[in-house]
Amino acid sequence: MALLLVVGGVVLVVNRGAGTPAANLPAHLATTLSALPASSRVAAANTVDLTISSSGHVVYVAALVLPHDLAVTTVAIPVNALISGSTATKANFPVTLVGHDNVMGFSIVRLSVPVTALKLDPMPSSTSVIAVAPILKGTSATPEYDWSLTTLGDPSNNAVGVVRYLATKSDTSLSGFVDAIAVDAKGYVVAVLSSRHQWYAARFVAQVAEVVATGRGCHADLGISGKNEQGGGVLVTKVEPYSAAAHANVIVGDVITHWNGADLNTWEQLVSTLYLTPAYTSARLTIDWKTAVRHASVTLGCPSKLVS
Repeated sequence: MALLLVVGGVVLVVNRGAGTPAANLPAHLATTLSALPASSRVAAANTVDLTISSSGHVVYVAALVLPHDLAVTTVAIPVNALISGSTATKANFPVTLVGHDNVMGFSIVRLSVPVTALKLDPMPSSTSVIAVAPILKGTSATPEYDWSLTTLGDPSNNAVGVVRYLATKSDTSLSGFVDAIAVDAKGYVVAVLSSRHQWYAARFVAQVAEVVATGRGCHADLGISGKNEQGGGVLVTKVEPYSAAAHANVIVGDVITHWNGADLNTWEQLVSTLYLTPAYTSARLTIDWKTAVRHASVTLGCPSKLVS
């Protein structure tokens, strides 16, 4: 199912240690923090270094620290992995996997010690930023940093003309980066470059991470299929057995017109709303069926744990 998302929340992390870009790319390798542009040094230094061990394989990554002791990385962390974290002042503390977001593709972890979150700014368009990708080679090795100047793109319209300001394509000159954070002139993180070569708004990533953490590893699920109803609302075309909708007596043919009192106009809007709502929380639905109007309260489900 295609997921259409609107602008949102906060942030992400950096490189999975995949080496430097090819020599013909306009990127630089900094072997020390002082070799980075000044505005990017704090953001580059204040990530948390994760050591991920699974089935005898060890991976070192730098993750962006979010509020509420959360951090994110685009590395897909296995459920059975042993994870520890380190910063410049705290070493080898336990880290727990919270979940994995399948839409943007990042893992969310919870830190066992307080670590100050990086400051975040809105994702700008057509503005020069510094892309920095830490390269970690082990717990005792000094990080190196790929970095480059780049420009984030403008928002674009989707197929039905709705402006979406979630992700923009990376400049081809950064194709050698696995992940990078984009830092503005104030030194604040504004975006992250995913392994799909898309810049995702940092604040939005942080918002989604909080949703997954609050939902015990899940985005919300209503348990229906639907389509746009002429005149507005979502026409229910299928109800999954034992789902949140089924427990609320939602049936095929119902038209859901409001979500928590707000107008619900399209199926895409409902999908986006569920994506930005934690599982196991409640919602109020207003439903039209023929000439009657009724209200239902649902406890939203979890379609599947977002970890693998």
